[in-house]
Amino acid sequence: MTKRTEEDGRLFPSIKWDHGWSLSIQADKYGYQCSPKRKLDTLEDYETVEVKIDGPHGTYVDPHTMQILPHVLDKFPKLTVDSGPSIGGNLTWDDVDVVKQAILLASLSPNDGVPSGTIGWCCRDVYHGTSNEYAEDIMNHGIQPSTGTGYFGRAFYVADDVDLAISNYAEFSDDENGGAVIVTTIKEGALILDLRNREDNQKWIESGLVSIIGRDDFDLQARKRGIDGVYDRSVGGLAIFNAAILMKPHIINNAASSDVETDANSPEIKM
Repeated sequence: MTKRTEEDGRLFPSIKWDHGWSLSIQADKYGYQCSPKRKLDTLEDYETVEVKIDGPHGTYVDPHTMQILPHVLDKFPKLTVDSGPSIGGNLTWDDVDVVKQAILLASLSPNDGVPSGTIGWCCRDVYHGTSNEYAEDIMNHGIQPSTGTGYFGRAFYVADDVDLAISNYAEFSDDENGGAVIVTTIKEGALILDLRNREDNQKWIESGLVSIIGRDDFDLQARKRGIDGVYDRSVGGLAIFNAAILMKPHIINNAASSDVETDANSPEIKM
């Protein structure tokens, strides 16, 4: 039997899976969608409970992209930018078993639970590893799309993990101190397509951009279709085609491992 163990006996412990998945099952007299509305000693004494799904994606999980039966899925509201964590209310224990099975399957699939890019990348910090010289140029002149050899052509390439930006990019800059990392934040309302998400992947296919990858004007064609950026796990990061969706950056100096704050006169990000 599951007894309360956290926060002076109010919360029940969560269940954890491999690869960062967890399920919090809660019930109480106040604050939870459960029955009966009482404070019972053990979780299994409740007829229905409230559950919260957390996954390894660095953002909220979208249950509607998981293998959850429709009658259980109806107990989870549609995920929006402002909706917060994925919480389902008044689930029976049979419903909980359905969710547990879906999480088990999701722990074996890198795509299950990933929300659309517009939701999943909204207001997230992203990181660009580079040389100290180019980092200072960004601070002085604003972010410019790279003309390098990235898979999607001209774009500003970022990672969602600072260690990845350091190891895969900054440390290859040939700077003696290991280069630098630019940190910026994606603005709300940016149209990012996350190709792990089924709906986003379908929009990507329908856009016709797949057939013109490699063209010099690929970024312009993406923006013409209203697409600000695309995340593709297979190429290891997020390509930003419209730098106007990014907040003012600041620098993490890799050698000092400390933030260098920008002043009020830092340039706006521009194309």
